Amino acid sequence: MTASAASSSPSLDISIEHCVEPGKWLGVLGGGQLGRMFTHAAQRMGYHVAVFEPEVDCPAGQAAEKHFCSTLSDVSSEQLVLEMSKLCSVITLEFENIPSEILRIAGRAARTNPSADFLEICQDRLKEKSSLQQAGFPTTPFQPVENLEQVLNAGELLGWPLVLKTARSGYDGKGQAIVRTDDDATKAWELLNTPNAIAEQWIDFDAEVSMVTARNAHGQVECYPLFENDHSNHVLDITRCPVSAHLRHLEEQATEICRGIATNFGVLGLFCVEFFVSSSGELMINEIAPRPHNSGHLTIEAFTCSQFEQQVRAVCNLPLIPPSMLRPAAMANLMGELWQAGPPNWQKVLAEPAAHLHLYGKSEPRVGRKMGHITVLDESSSEAAITAMELREALVPAENNG
Repeated sequence: MTASAASSSPSLDISIEHCVEPGKWLGVLGGGQLGRMFTHAAQRMGYHVAVFEPEVDCPAGQAAEKHFCSTLSDVSSEQLVLEMSKLCSVITLEFENIPSEILRIAGRAARTNPSADFLEICQDRLKEKSSLQQAGFPTTPFQPVENLEQVLNAGELLGWPLVLKTARSGYDGKGQAIVRTDDDATKAWELLNTPNAIAEQWIDFDAEVSMVTARNAHGQVECYPLFENDHSNHVLDITRCPVSAHLRHLEEQATEICRGIATNFGVLGLFCVEFFVSSSGELMINEIAPRPHNSGHLTIEAFTCSQFEQQVRAVCNLPLIPPSMLRPAAMANLMGELWQAGPPNWQKVLAEPAAHLHLYGKSEPRVGRKMGHITVLDESSSEAAITAMELREALVPAENNG
């Protein structure tokens, strides 16, 4: 439902000690699947949810009580966000590629967790890496680049190959290119078509891992265990928890880093840090997502408190739940490619007691588009991953499968 007019604003106590009790309105900027799952968690806890998203039939808008949609309104986006914030006690994010000014406007009438300042850091790869480096956190080696000459200089300094990325607006492999030689640099620079980029050293990594962390206004910080991630075409494909045995010694260091980021940057809400594990066993921060993360979806079934409930608790300044794993798990993304041969055959997935199917309500399956995921619980995360992949393969109609 699109809200054309908000109800009168509740009286807001915006002191740091204030808790937003169940029954209040929470606002979400962004209407994707992360917002949908946040909405489900918040509603289960007794909250009402409003979503700001220009797309009409968005996943979060289908679930939320109110959908502030600029496409269906003569009101400007800025006015709609302010209208939503007058209704809500707190505003949070499910998507970081929104203008930070929108979050600042929302902050005129409601608390915003995370802050616009933290969002701006996470939106700009160069600002993010520089801020982390200055604070003493381990990052991938990088150089700012504004022209082709600087790209070539970065190649000499960092070594070839390097990864050339736009400083802003890239995700899931978009806005980046691998440059293996100086001959590749010209083509890559023209392809990115930006004067504001970052060149990062290519990391010969052993694994990619991530950690979801929450912090509330009372200063309580809780970290989930490390998640081990496999990617396909730069998009997350499989997540496992617990991580492989040879990576478990990194748990304490990753936790220390994430707790340090939470307190150093004064984060309120939930965020995820993506790490590379180098071939020599070093943790290096790749990037920070100031929101729930695809790798954390398995927390819905595998933990005592999902990342989405923890986000609700963090932004509302409620007590955080120390994450406790119920069973080893793995998650497999369901991409739009699965629909190319026709509607998926859901029977085998739905007949498996250890499998949990999540579909996001997206009407148009496209190649590279996340349509849903499967989470499997098992005796080990590796066994769960095998089952998840087998179930995903079984979704393709029999006549098109093999």
